[in-house]
Amino acid sequence: MSLVLSGQGEKTSPLLRVARKYSAYLSYPLAICGLLWLLALPLSSFSRRAYFSENAMMPGQVYTTFGTQSHMDAMDRVDAELKTKDRAQAVEAVFASIGLDTETQEFTYTKVPRIGKHAGTNVHGILRAPRSDSVEALVIAASWTTANNASNVNAVRLMAGLAQYASEQVYWARDIVFVVTDSGEQGIEEWLRAYQGLTTTSPLFVRSGIIQAALSLELPPAKRYTGLGLYFEGKGGQLANLDYVNMVQYVSRLERMPAYLHGLKDVPRRAHWWTKYTSATQLLLRQVRAQAFGLSTGIHAPFLRYRIDAITLAGLPQPDDPVSAVFAHGLFTDADVPAAPMQRQIGRTIEASFRSLNNLLEHFHQSFFFYMLPANQRYVSIGDYIPAAGLMIASLLLQAMHLWWMQGPDELRSDSPHTRITRINAYYALLRATLPSSVGIIWRVHALGLVLLLIPQLIASSVLTDATTTAYLFTMALASISMVLHTSDIYWTRRIEWRQLKSIVSVYLAVVVACLSVMNFSLAVALFVVAGLPLVFTRVCRVDTRIRRALGVLMLVAVSPVCMMTLGMHVLGCSSNPFRVFLADFYRFGSLVYPLVCLVYWPVNLLCMIIVLIQ
Repeated sequence: MSLVLSGQGEKTSPLLRVARKYSAYLSYPLAICGLLWLLALPLSSFSRRAYFSENAMMPGQVYTTFGTQSHMDAMDRVDAELKTKDRAQAVEAVFASIGLDTETQEFTYTKVPRIGKHAGTNVHGILRAPRSDSVEALVIAASWTTANNASNVNAVRLMAGLAQYASEQVYWARDIVFVVTDSGEQGIEEWLRAYQGLTTTSPLFVRSGIIQAALSLELPPAKRYTGLGLYFEGKGGQLANLDYVNMVQYVSRLERMPAYLHGLKDVPRRAHWWTKYTSATQLLLRQVRAQAFGLSTGIHAPFLRYRIDAITLAGLPQPDDPVSAVFAHGLFTDADVPAAPMQRQIGRTIEASFRSLNNLLEHFHQSFFFYMLPANQRYVSIGDYIPAAGLMIASLLLQAMHLWWMQGPDELRSDSPHTRITRINAYYALLRATLPSSVGIIWRVHALGLVLLLIPQLIASSVLTDATTTAYLFTMALASISMVLHTSDIYWTRRIEWRQLKSIVSVYLAVVVACLSVMNFSLAVALFVVAGLPLVFTRVCRVDTRIRRALGVLMLVAVSPVCMMTLGMHVLGCSSNPFRVFLADFYRFGSLVYPLVCLVYWPVNLLCMIIVLIQ
């Protein structure tokens, strides 16, 4: 009540009086400072050198032995089996010959009717640890195709060699599960659901204990690799524990097969500061893209949904590699596989990583789960980047308070004590007259967003192509603009308080951004940039400035979801319409991007248009 009446001259706390006095001048600078804070994150002064919090891992303290003739023979057996059997049967036969407990899982994705129907086959083999009772497990996973739809037979062959190596050792304290899928992330998701006992349509009967960590492999066609790309983001913004990332990078450098974050190599130490800044910015933008929109590389992302720390290691072919230039598909010949030294280096990197994971006394918990990595072996902790979100949220809240205090005629903000009761009665009369209209507009716009969210559930997946999705989005855009124009025309002659409407929307968006910032910081920043900034700078236009009003609407259309998704096909690198990608991730992996677009981003954009158009 003190906050509500402070604009009418009521006695309030000193903090509210200061906020009332300076809120009109602080909103815009705070928003700009929040963006400048983000631009300062790539600077070396914001980051710290990575270190290990979990000393029990003891990375790099073992002598790696992968690469003997028996390991190479196991890899060659994959090629021999593939010539006479299909892929699932070939992998199962190789795993069985090594002595693993194997099982094949055939599944069909039918959770959401008419959307995303998918069928595939998973094969897994379990190496029982000789020094434990199958209470805990580690996972190595690979798909038959890479993220770029290239053949991933190299990774399956290497996995067979690693299974042969692991079966010869007696020091394992955890079971090791080897998983091969032909359906990418969807196959791993179905395997995890069955492993955790969350589905009965395609259950697993050969299982191990609680999965402590997972690692997925991607080795595209190439003879030689210059290093490995390391990817660690999940679909919902989850991140692998920082100790896991640091450990893999450390042991990979010891094996002379360095793992680079997102495949970006280090810049020289003596490079110019601008070169370092641009390299760090590029790496951070890739992380924001992957974390905010769920566009991860590899099949590790589904593991993170189940609180299993997981990463992907992807081979980086040499630029002049002859096999990589051809971009080979299908089965490999003996001349297409990587050179033996490459196989040994990559295999020993994974061996050293799993030896360190084998030393863990408990689940990863000591290091960070919220971080940003501007360079290899450097990190930015949550305490250094979260103030940017705080400044953005403060910008929205201060503007909301200022607009709420400034609503109504100037007489309501008099400081005269003689008209106190009159002013309070007039203020409540104003709220009774205008608040239902503001709330009604907000509900109407969000109802349109709810329609946008629900309609694709009724459309068959065969109909929801790229062309029809684009047509659907533009149809919804035209319907939205028509509703905006109709709503503005209805309230043109009525009394509506635009400050009140914008204040409510600002508080609503500030709450959403605040909640997102502690779950998915990248998505919170992206939402503020496309929805919060236009809202901060949106103001009502005068009646006689039709050109300014038209320009304001055009600028809001330029940052609308339709235009941003059209631009996102090129910026985000999506192979299909981003709307379809977000829709599929929402139903398959619980991604928040699609509901946020429908229920927050789109309605806020339409409400900004209404604010510009109403009198």
